[in-house]
Amino acid sequence: MSASTPEPTVEGAETSEPRRGAGAGRATLMGLLVPGLAFLASLPTWVHAEASSALQDVPVDVPGTEAAPAVTALSLAALAAVLALRISGRVLRIVVCVVIAAAGLGMGAAVVTVLMDPALASQTSVSEATSMTGADGSYAVTVWPWLCLVLAAATAVTGVWLMLASRHWRTNSRRFERASQRAAAPDGGGHADDIDAWDSLSEGRDPTG
Repeated sequence: MSASTPEPTVEGAETSEPRRGAGAGRATLMGLLVPGLAFLASLPTWVHAEASSALQDVPVDVPGTEAAPAVTALSLAALAAVLALRISGRVLRIVVCVVIAAAGLGMGAAVVTVLMDPALASQTSVSEATSMTGADGSYAVTVWPWLCLVLAAATAVTGVWLMLASRHWRTNSRRFERASQRAAAPDGGGHADDIDAWDSLSEGRDPTG
């Protein structure tokens, strides 16, 4: 009876590893989703400008990549940090999560700057369109910077959430270390056998015996 009874501890250990791996995968996908959406939200028009040139009024559509280029850069940095999270150790994960949260805060600050002064954020694009510096006009903000502001806050929250969730993730470096040790074990044994056979031949003995 005792020999046929399965050991619950072994089964629990085998099922816990896939659950942890699946949880890390889902968390990584969620971590990629939020800054990815923030990057996409920076592509459409953020400000509709109607600038006055020397001859006529010139309509200018300013995308988020020009109104707030920091949003694009920081969202890409957050995406890269989330990808690096899976191959990082426990201590480095904390640093990476702090980078993700800081990127979200920086994105939010850049968006707020555009919302507070859309004319200043559109100055470069308007100057290129009208060939004038400091052209007067009207500026209307679209819904996209507001959406990006929400996603920036969500990116900062995601960094904190990943910091808490990644504490239970399996460290990949240990798995690779165990695998390399198992792979190196047969080679080490074969090398020792070669040395013993050479010593036997040197002493005039038959190594096959």
